[in-house]
Order: sequence, then structure tokens, then C-alpha cells
Amino acid sequence: MGFAGGLVPSPSAVVVLVGAAALGQAWFGLALVLAYGTGLALSLTLVGVLVTGSGQWLARRLRAARSGHAGHWTGRVPATALPVGTAALVMALGVGLALRGLPAALG
Repeated sequence: MGFAGGLVPSPSAVVVLVGAAALGQAWFGLALVLAYGTGLALSLTLVGVLVTGSGQWLARRLRAARSGHAGHWTGRVPATALPVGTAALVMALGVGLALRGLPAALG
């Protein structure tokens, strides 16, 4: 997240600043880069808050399922179902991408 959020200088920001300076509008280039940075910071913060909140919500649901107060969700999913399902999804996506790129690699 930090890498995507600007720990490394963005080549696009440099291009925008140099292009704006070449047009004699350096202030506009600076405003564009600041707006981009502010939007990116707000987006990353929002994603972090949502992930944290959903983790707390999921933990409450799991505690409720174990204590028998889960409502309509019984919580009787085997402990290995989630890792196996995720691994199967990743494998299926990998095979699909490999098959999709195969004609370009061969021809």
C-alpha cells in the first residue's frame, strides 16, 4: 500500500509537472499533482478503515456462530473450506491466464 501510495516518486507526476511547466502553467501542474496525491491518500485511508471494520464485524460473527447465536448462519463450514476454496480460485485464475496467453507465446 505504501509503495502504491507514493513512497517512490511517481513518473506520471514528474511528466505532469514538466508538461505544465513547458506550457507556462506550472501552478496548474502542481494543483493536479496535489489533487492526485490527496485523492490517493483518502482512498487508501478509506480502504484501510473498511478492511479494519470488516475484520471486526467478521470476528463478531464468528464468535456468535461458535456460541450458537448466529441467527440464520450456522457456522458449520469446515475449517479447511476457506483455504482450499481460495487456493482453488487462485489456481483456476492462473490456469485461465496461462491458457489465454498461450496463443501469443506460441505464435
